[in-house]
Amino acid sequence: MYEKAVGVKYDIDRYLGSYIAAAQKAICELTADELNAMKYDKPCCSYKEQLEKGLFLKFCLENIDCYTDDEKNKIISLANRFSQNCSSCSVTQEEIDAFGETDLGKDLKKKYSLDPDVQAFLDETLITDDVIVNALITLVKQLKDENLWSKMYAVYPFVGGSLTTKAYNLRDVSTHTIGWGTGAIDDPKGVDFDGTTSAYGDTNLNFKTLGHNTIEDIHISFYTPDDRALVRSNPWGAIQEFGSSDDRISFTFDPLPQNYFVDMWADNDTSSRLAVTPGTDNGDKGFYIVTTASATDLRIRHDKVQTAILSAARDANPTPDLDLYIGNVNVDNTTDPSILNTRVLGFVTVGQNLTNTEADKLDDIVSLFNTALGKK
Repeated sequence: MYEKAVGVKYDIDRYLGSYIAAAQKAICELTADELNAMKYDKPCCSYKEQLEKGLFLKFCLENIDCYTDDEKNKIISLANRFSQNCSSCSVTQEEIDAFGETDLGKDLKKKYSLDPDVQAFLDETLITDDVIVNALITLVKQLKDENLWSKMYAVYPFVGGSLTTKAYNLRDVSTHTIGWGTGAIDDPKGVDFDGTTSAYGDTNLNFKTLGHNTIEDIHISFYTPDDRALVRSNPWGAIQEFGSSDDRISFTFDPLPQNYFVDMWADNDTSSRLAVTPGTDNGDKGFYIVTTASATDLRIRHDKVQTAILSAARDANPTPDLDLYIGNVNVDNTTDPSILNTRVLGFVTVGQNLTNTEADKLDDIVSLFNTALGKK
C-alpha cells in the first residue's frame, strides 16, 4: 500500500483486479438505465451488475487525475466497498499477478504506487526512462528511511538529458528551480561549466529568506566526477560585499597548493577560513559535504573522510542576503571574472546541518544513485 496526497491508502492489487474486471466493455456502451443500476451497498447478484460496477470503476481509475481530492476519496471508498461486497465477482491473485506483468499493468502500478514526490518530479520533467525512474525511487526511499529527506531544502539529481530537466528540485519541484547561465552545459554525468562568468546556476535559494539569520545549521553537498586541475574552481557560493568587508558562503578548489577551502563567515572574518592541508587531500573527484552546526562547528567531508574541522568561534552573523549559485559564486547578484568553475557537478543537496553519521549515510545513498546512472 502507498499513501497518496488525497489522504487514503491505495492497494495496487485491488486496483489491478478492478481493472481486469472492468476491461470487458467500454463505459460509453452503458445506457442511462444501466448507469442508474450501479449500486455499491449490496453484494453482486448478477453478471450485469458485476460488469456495470467494474466499468464504472474502470472509468474512475482512468480519469482519477481529473477529480478533486474529496471526489477521489469518495471514489476509492466506493471501490473498496465494491471489492468487499462482491465476493462472487472477485479476481484471483494469479490473475492480478499475471496482469501486473503486462505493459498496461506495469503502467498502472507505476502511476498509482510511486512515491508522490517522485511522481511530482516525473510529472514536471516528463522523464520516463525506467533506469532513471527506478534510481529516483530508491534515492527518495533511502533519504526518507534515513530521516534525511526532512533536512533538505533542495536535492538536485541532475537527470533527464537536458538543462531543463536538470533544473528541478526533487525535494519540492515547486521551489528552488535553477536558472542556468549560458555557460552551463548539459553533460551525461550532470552539468558542466565552461569557466566563464556566464557559467552558473542560480538555485533561487536564499538562506536568509529560509530563516537562517546566521551562517549556522547549514549543509551543502556536491558530487564531481572530475579530478583536480591546475585551475581554480568554485562549485558554489554567495558573497555579499560591503566595502572592504563581506559576508560569504563559498567553496574553492585551489590549484597552487592543490587543495581546497571553505569560507562560511561574516564581517570579513578571514581568519575563520577552513582549509584542507595541502597533501592531506588534493581535491580529486568524489562527494564533498560542507556542514556547520554552530559558530564553533564547521566541517568538510570528502568521500566519508573528515578532511578539516574548525572548532574555534567564527563570526557567523549575518548571512549573505543572496541566492546561492552552483557552478560559480554569486557576488552581489553577478559573477566575478576571478571566480570561475570548470568542474562537472553530478549531484547537489542543500539543507540543514548533518551529523557525521548522517553525512556518511548521505554519501552512501548518493554513491548508489550515481553508480546506478553511470555517473561515477
